[in-house]
Amino acid sequence: MRTWIKDPLAILAEGAERGIVVEGTKIAALVMRGETPERLDAVLDASRHVVLPGLVNAHHHFYQTLTRAHPQAINKPLFPGSSPSIRSGRA
Repeated sequence: MRTWIKDPLAILAEGAERGIVVEGTKIAALVMRGETPERLDAVLDASRHVVLPGLVNAHHHFYQTLTRAHPQAINKPLFPGSSPSIRSGRA
């Protein structure tokens, strides 16, 4: 089944301004601005939703995904006074 997650409020993926197409359990395509995918079985209106990658363990990692997956937050301290080594493996 091919599903278009259409026009999300926000998505942290370059080239996916109009959303993504999911086929089964995998991302089949990124939908760029101005594009409309073909051969769809379903369309999910995501205009009131944020699309984030991999929320496998969302109970406490949800906040970290929001901040650490964003380009402006990469290699920044997770908490005030902490080292960015939590993210990058460097001191």
